[in-house]
Amino acid sequence: MFEVPDPFHPAVVHFPIVLIFLGTLISILTIFTRRGALPQFTAVILILAAGSAQFAVITGGDQADELIQRMPDARPLIRDHAEWGERMRMAAVIAAIVALVALAFYRVRGFRRILALITAIAGVAACFCAVQAAQRGGAMVYHHGVGVQITPSGPSPSPGPAEGTPASSAEATPGG
Repeated sequence: MFEVPDPFHPAVVHFPIVLIFLGTLISILTIFTRRGALPQFTAVILILAAGSAQFAVITGGDQADELIQRMPDARPLIRDHAEWGERMRMAAVIAAIVALVALAFYRVRGFRRILALITAIAGVAACFCAVQAAQRGGAMVYHHGVGVQITPSGPSPSPGPAEGTPASSAEATPGG
């Protein structure tokens, strides 16, 4: 009924990306308004982003060793992507910590907007790292074919006429 994807890294990397962008957007809104529970939402979402980024780094590290063994030429691409992923994780952790500090001092008038601004800046830095890691991961897969396994999932269709043998006249005429 439920199938665990293999490899697991491509299935989980989208969570930290979405969460860090969402947390950053909410942290920007927190600068300009006191409505709702925006600081609480910001802190929770950025904590989830940091946790899911850690999980993505772990699953990526597990997959990287296997990919480097299969494709040694891809080592620089994989390492560059991994470095940006680790930077994104660290930036997400920093953004989450700053969001927690901002939440702790939310009632203090002088610090509220300053800490919300610092949270937004940390979130933007994490977004930048996420975009860099995502671009490198996408280029690795879609431009260089790293990690792409071509395995038939079922019976292949029957082959057409062998090369060098003439096709029948019924096959040669389109529509007739």
